[in-house]
Amino acid sequence: MGLALHNYHDTHRVFPPATINAGLNGCNNVHGTTGILLNHTCYQMILPFIDQANIYNLYNWSLPSGRANHGTSCTGTVTTDQYSVVKSPVPVFLCPSDPGNQSNSTTSSAYYVSPGWRTSYGVVSHTTSVAGSTPGLGSWGSNTSLAKGTLGPNGAAKFRDITDGTSNTMVLCETQLIKTSTSYGPYWNAATHTFYIAAGSSGYTLNFDNSGGKQYAWGAGSFHVGGGHILLADGAVRFLSENVDRLGVVQAMISVRGGEIIPEF
Repeated sequence: MGLALHNYHDTHRVFPPATINAGLNGCNNVHGTTGILLNHTCYQMILPFIDQANIYNLYNWSLPSGRANHGTSCTGTVTTDQYSVVKSPVPVFLCPSDPGNQSNSTTSSAYYVSPGWRTSYGVVSHTTSVAGSTPGLGSWGSNTSLAKGTLGPNGAAKFRDITDGTSNTMVLCETQLIKTSTSYGPYWNAATHTFYIAAGSSGYTLNFDNSGGKQYAWGAGSFHVGGGHILLADGAVRFLSENVDRLGVVQAMISVRGGEIIPEF
């Protein structure tokens, strides 16, 4: 996946957006300025670079990938989703040590409708709302926070934007397939409200036991003893201890231009 992200950048001169016009939990909010729900993800964007162009070419990118909500009420769902494009799991998006179920068909409420395929590797963000205090109005480009990550809503960093250094910046981290609710993602083939992983936030840190060994919606986690794997912006994969300082290390590694001095981890 790290190589695929780099090849995507080589082709497009920018990393892929984490999500494109993703539905949010407010039902009347959509990340982006057009208001057209699409729910596309970065995982879909890199399909041609992981030998899955056959799936990529089946998508109509003008239509929504999924159903996470979208309108002025919470009673309806998108009827033009493209879940049928994906017939089976894509192994590269899964950790072999995770015994969880990769697919789901939960329809607990309009903005959590998320039948699709889970991934073991989540996009890290410094906040669960991603866009800040006004969800639906933000994008990666308009977010002025020094803490923002590499991939964001409707935009992402270029290499030149990662002034903290690509070897000091985390892009993805492990997250267990099964969380405290079957509604929670992330799903690689459709963005949902619980798409991002807030690994530097209290209660969502790596392997934090929220309930019976499971992580909550935005939680990081793995089935590896003592920690989990992370992907850095330079393409390297590192094992991160579950005991690492979330403020001094994890949050600092999520930001692309925070200016922090990151100790050895």
